[in-house]
Amino acid sequence: MRLLDRYLLRELLLPLGVCLSGFTLFWIAFDLLGDMTRFQKAGLGPIGVLEFYLRGLPDLLNTTLPIGLLLSLLYTLTHHARHHELTAIRAAGISLWRTIVPYLAVGLLLSLGLYWSGEHLIPEGKRRQEHLLSGKSASQKPAELWRSQFHFENQTDRRSWSIGRFQPASGDMVAVRLLMPLGPGAHREVRIPSAVWTNGAWVYTTASERLWRTPDDAEPARRETRFTPIPPLPGTNLWLATAGPLQTFTNGVLKSNLVFREEAKQIDWSADAFDSRNGELTGLVVREPIRPGAQRQFLAEGATWTGSQWRFTNGNEYLFRNHQDREPLWLPGVESLQELNETPEIIRSELRIADFNRAKALQRPELTIQEILDYQHLHPVLKPDLKSWLETQLHARLAAPWTCLVVVIIAVPFAAPSGRRNLFFGVAGSIGLAFIFFVVQRVGFALGQNGLVPAWLGAWLPNLMFSLTGLTLIARVR
Repeated sequence: MRLLDRYLLRELLLPLGVCLSGFTLFWIAFDLLGDMTRFQKAGLGPIGVLEFYLRGLPDLLNTTLPIGLLLSLLYTLTHHARHHELTAIRAAGISLWRTIVPYLAVGLLLSLGLYWSGEHLIPEGKRRQEHLLSGKSASQKPAELWRSQFHFENQTDRRSWSIGRFQPASGDMVAVRLLMPLGPGAHREVRIPSAVWTNGAWVYTTASERLWRTPDDAEPARRETRFTPIPPLPGTNLWLATAGPLQTFTNGVLKSNLVFREEAKQIDWSADAFDSRNGELTGLVVREPIRPGAQRQFLAEGATWTGSQWRFTNGNEYLFRNHQDREPLWLPGVESLQELNETPEIIRSELRIADFNRAKALQRPELTIQEILDYQHLHPVLKPDLKSWLETQLHARLAAPWTCLVVVIIAVPFAAPSGRRNLFFGVAGSIGLAFIFFVVQRVGFALGQNGLVPAWLGAWLPNLMFSLTGLTLIARVR
């Protein structure tokens, strides 16, 4: 880095720090006056209030950083121009574009930082602020944060969810009902009393399942189960029923034509071969009674023990209604109910979008990119108005962080021309430019969300307009 670059950065970072510090202190003081009663009701002490504002800083910077950068740039460049420093730099053979490279680098880094903050720090900060205001500790789950009677549909995987109660902070669920179509007229219903999200999967104790073969099926197949595709084997060792006593094969012997019966659950296992050296089974068949006369069969070409569960190759499940059933219900490719790929994050996005206030949404992008993509994955077919709204939110979230880079481009031609200007020119200029940018941003956002212009154009309109204007004016600076 050249000595000139270091000098320009030093002259910029000082007023930038002053601007951001001033904005932050003003915001905290103003907010404290209005929210002191709310903090008292929540029982927050000085440490809790401090944490509340620290969690809200990323969201505040998302708004104030572009304005602070614009103000500090106009102030700094006006100062350089007033003392003819920019004229001296250009007289030394350094072009204006090369001179502003440090400013462009700062704008780019701040834009990337705002993007990362908007996807990670801001959502988590808002959740933590809500938790603090609930008056509970971090380990507790306040009842007021539970959501009741929540419904949504996964159109991609053809699953309908009905959740009696959902805790967004932890992902806990109570009274879950799932409907899954299986074929023409056939469908499957699963009821889970409670479930928690842990280690990348839903964990629950018991579940009840009913399977309807036709829409008018009066006697659907029923079962109560731990909700695994087949009952788990007893550890990595396979207990085998032979002509003699039960024995365990743990010495690395390849055994063929195995038969095992789990007496407690009356489940029959058979396999063509088992290799205890790597825990692999081939030609697996499992038979489990569902109710008198009904049976469930699971067939797999191979199975491997991973240390905590069995992984199957080409697994298929068949459900027989009775001993004479010649057309069993077929569930292809069943491996585990990790088929439930709806994570707590996906459910949270459903909640936020379902509850979102449209009037508020017209003001600024409120949803994260991941929330929008999750919702679009579950709902590939959307109504035109909802599609325009979501796509505008998506593009606005992508466009908003780049405001810092646009600020650099627009500030240079307004402050770089030589001349003896008052230092307060930068302050007045920043206020005027920020106001125009704000108006264009709101107009474009509203047009995009209402489908009057393409979503990308409505969201990127202020960035495109100010960038093109700035580049044109920079080319004319003498």
